Amino acid sequence: MNSRILVNLGLFIFLALAITFFINQKNKPHDIQYLSSLKIDTITDIEIPRPKGRSIKFRKNKQGVWIMLTPFLIKAHPFRIQTLLNLAQLPIKKSHAIDTLNLADYALSPPRARIKFNNTEIAFGKINPMNNQRYLLAENKMALAQEQIYPLVSAQAVSFINLALLPDGIKITRIQSPVINIQKTRDGKWNSTGKHILNADQIQELLQNWLSAQAFAVHKYMPRKNLGKLKISDNKSTITYEITENDSVLILAVPNIGIEYHLDISLKQLLFAHVEQAAPNA
Repeated sequence: MNSRILVNLGLFIFLALAITFFINQKNKPHDIQYLSSLKIDTITDIEIPRPKGRSIKFRKNKQGVWIMLTPFLIKAHPFRIQTLLNLAQLPIKKSHAIDTLNLADYALSPPRARIKFNNTEIAFGKINPMNNQRYLLAENKMALAQEQIYPLVSAQAVSFINLALLPDGIKITRIQSPVINIQKTRDGKWNSTGKHILNADQIQELLQNWLSAQAFAVHKYMPRKNLGKLKISDNKSTITYEITENDSVLILAVPNIGIEYHLDISLKQLLFAHVEQAAPNA
């Protein structure tokens, strides 16, 4: 075997090994770095501190449902809570120890906003104009990342309230409004009294409408012209709504909680039982 053949064979073996190494490196899984070491399923408490006013606090109950504790005691909006939780596991390319950094240069001391997951705090700084990414501080490290959560963290507390009008699992036993009054009797039958009498089908339709009804927004309570009250009861408690509306919005306020639900005006007929079409028999 002459030297030329040996050289070519050596080059072939070298190229084969190089290609194999390159493919293995390309297919090798890279460790993903996250903003924090927290696992989402271990988070049970969330707090959004407010420099002015009460902090917004949430807690996950034994059933896995997130409840707002302050400033309102009510079920939280599931999707928006999940959006907050995703921040804890936000993928980042790299992070920097803060020992040699002046955090004020990045609007991280004081920060623009803060959020706490259990005992781990994440702070929001300014946007880097070069890449439109935000400076974030977590676990004594600063990272630069693309995120869409800052507007939500900065939003009012009512933005985190669940849009459903009624609590989960409620067993309605009575609905009272200015024009209708339906009540479940001890034998499990429904009785309709009041200005407009509903038949059995209309009662069931009304119940389903209320159980599935959702607002398009929740706002802080504002005193308005009261068009009447509507009460919905189960075996334990009664929810009282103040009814009002404008040209396009039906508003059901809950003054004792301090909120009001805004609904499309088209839901008025669904939630008030089509009273203009009510049949005379119960």
